[in-house]
Amino acid sequence: MCTSAPDLVDATKTRHYFADYEVYDAGQCIAWGQVALACATPGAVVQALRTLAAAQQGVAAAAIRLRSVSRL
Repeated sequence: MCTSAPDLVDATKTRHYFADYEVYDAGQCIAWGQVALACATPGAVVQALRTLAAAQQGVAAAAIRLRSVSRL
């Protein structure tokens, strides 16, 4: 049993995230990589990570599959 309280969301605090991703084309994995991001709004993290990974690979954000996302 966990007795620790969850973190309170502080809109002024920047959090750092790391993601491992794969790039898919026609159902086939064609590339993979990692990306890191500093973001103050947790709700926008997934889309921001996908957009950043897509820019690194030169593909559309829809081609990115995030395998894992970790808050650092």
